[in-house]
Amino acid sequence: MAQTIILAPGSSAATSTDIVVPAGDVVTVGIYTAIAAVAPTGARFSVMQGTPGADNVLASLNNYSRTTALVGPGTYRVTRSAYAGTGFGVFTEA
Repeated sequence: MAQTIILAPGSSAATSTDIVVPAGDVVTVGIYTAIAAVAPTGARFSVMQGTPGADNVLASLNNYSRTTALVGPGTYRVTRSAYAGTGFGVFTEA
């Protein structure tokens, strides 16, 4: 399985590139850091599904829930809220 970085590690507010999951496919999305570290309590990563209107929040990634599975079809993205501490990024694995 191939891993792809969709949001580089950091602690500023940012949005990942889109994750397009074809019908019948499953993609894992998760947070990571370059060093073994605990995600700061203020770190918030929201997994969103694109819709014709406002995005739907499907899941939150944090220190206790670092990955989730996305089932296609759908277009998803991850938003990172600004926080202080170790920078975390977002990756996919398919």
